[in-house]
Amino acid sequence: MKTEKVETLILGAGPSGLAAGCVLAKAGRKPVVLERDKVAGGLMRCLHRGEFVVDVGRKELYNRLAKVDMFWSGLLGADYRDYPHRGGILYDGHIIDMSPSFQGFRRGMPLGMFIGCAFDFLGARLRGGTPRSQQEHFYSKRGRRLTQIFSQGFQEKLTGKKWSELPPPENRAGGGDAGFVATLRAIVERTFSKKEVNTFKGIWRHPAKGTGQICDLMAQGIRAGGQMAFESRILAMESSGGKVTSVTAEVGGEQIVYQPTNVVSSIPLEILAKLLLPQYSNASGNNPKAVDTKRTVVLVYLFLNEEPQFPQAWLQVTCPKTRIGRITNYTAFNGEMVPKGKTCLCAEFYCYGEDPLLPMKNEEIAEVALAYLDEMKLVNRTKCFDQLVLRLPGADASQNRDNWMSKERVQLMAEFDQFKNLFFVNRTETDLATLAGIEAAEAILSGSRAEFDQHVDPAALLIRSESKAFAFA
Repeated sequence: MKTEKVETLILGAGPSGLAAGCVLAKAGRKPVVLERDKVAGGLMRCLHRGEFVVDVGRKELYNRLAKVDMFWSGLLGADYRDYPHRGGILYDGHIIDMSPSFQGFRRGMPLGMFIGCAFDFLGARLRGGTPRSQQEHFYSKRGRRLTQIFSQGFQEKLTGKKWSELPPPENRAGGGDAGFVATLRAIVERTFSKKEVNTFKGIWRHPAKGTGQICDLMAQGIRAGGQMAFESRILAMESSGGKVTSVTAEVGGEQIVYQPTNVVSSIPLEILAKLLLPQYSNASGNNPKAVDTKRTVVLVYLFLNEEPQFPQAWLQVTCPKTRIGRITNYTAFNGEMVPKGKTCLCAEFYCYGEDPLLPMKNEEIAEVALAYLDEMKLVNRTKCFDQLVLRLPGADASQNRDNWMSKERVQLMAEFDQFKNLFFVNRTETDLATLAGIEAAEAILSGSRAEFDQHVDPAALLIRSESKAFAFA
């Protein structure tokens, strides 16, 4: 076992750890980055399959944060491509645009479906009553058909919980006539307002060769001035006097005790707690706060010798006829992920506990996805020449800041405030993670910890979350 003194030790080579290391290396510092995987990027990396280079599931690079947008732009240059930010809903064979920007106020809904939703909404508001479940709450608020078409099926698949079995939301303020007016106003705004149009039609950009292109460029920047060690394992952490004093890791089969001046950590909060906080050191598993890790996201990639059959970049599948929750169309990102004349779609399945899908062979799962997409006329199955199934245990397919910042997580994060040389940069949503890494590096360079705490406090970032931008219920 040997000992090494380092100025900044970075734990994890996801978007936040890479951003921190890249900024430090560019400033002439020599960060050391430890990553447990064989490659950098985490879920921001890319998958390479023949001529195809695609993201892991659906990835969007929000331009909510100018600092992050400029950082990505500086890395990518001309490969930071504008694309039409077009999402859709797939329900019972119909594709409905999320925004009125592309097909007008009906968004592609058949006239009969549109009229039916309108009458159903009015009827639900007139019936009133006290909801006994989350399902009844949203049915009474927006109507059964509108709720089922735009949100219920997807959300139930995503969470693994039936709305009929959940209690009504605790905050049900705004009932009665006031609630009716507020709901109607929200629907009208989502249907006609320029604000809603601009949410989708603003400038959205994506790397030409997928989000992993950003990770590769950041990793190159780190190697130019620092070190990266893959397949590393953190064994222990010690602290004294309000600082992290040592980190013991297994690197390349050798145990090394790092004595860092600063530690930037992007490893999960619950694992960090077990390593650094005595009260959690004996907690079973990797999650002292009982966060659900029995979730597995299964991604099915279908490679086809044909042009895409729909223009949307992604479809949220609310249709109850399938287990698929979302479909990503990589051709629609205006890049070079997919060769011309071909298509790559990614169908997502969300599995919980002993899900009957998980024991199935990869070929069987791929057939489930292909059969449904062929039935919905989204692909011609005879054009499918390759398939790839990726299983991601513990992954969260559609996390957002509001859900991520649970009361338990906020309390646990606060316990790390005592370590003045520890910068915890693990965040949900790629832009927030990148911002945390950049700010941690700049705080280290300036010696001002207060700036980091102020700029990346998730609760203080007044930005719109994905769920609120797209949800109808």
